Amino acid sequence: MTTSELLGVALKIEGAGYSYYTKLSNISSGKLKELFLELANEEREHAKIFEDILKEHEDENLNLNEEEIGYLKAFADDIIFPKLNIDKIPQSIKEALKLAIEVEKDSIIFYNDIKMLILNNDALEKIIEEEKKHMKKLTLKLNENDTFDMYSEGSKI
Repeated sequence: MTTSELLGVALKIEGAGYSYYTKLSNISSGKLKELFLELANEEREHAKIFEDILKEHEDENLNLNEEEIGYLKAFADDIIFPKLNIDKIPQSIKEALKLAIEVEKDSIIFYNDIKMLILNNDALEKIIEEEKKHMKKLTLKLNENDTFDMYSEGSKI
């Protein structure tokens, strides 16, 4: 597995995150819509950063053992992508937020593993910090009101 392949997985994660937040923004309104649009735009920026990192490390081969490669591949394939490759958006805001929090957390774990194993640079650290901020924003929104339902903040969800 090359560095490019691992960074390609990260790029795919960001693209799927952008798509998810865009779908949520399209069926939301008010402050919730603003939050989802902000997160979608930030995921798009992360994808651009990963594209730049990818250009810098295009032809690098990794000296990872099979166990490390298997772990990273399985984590992305079995944990992250099934959550992002959903056809239907959750029917409640609460479930949509919970899913987003899980994916942000999983992305942080994956990116930290990339950082520790192959690539410790400032751009990747910036993305990790921003993903942590996403998780915080989503958690605060989830905890704002435990009783909100699919109609809160005028959402169409």
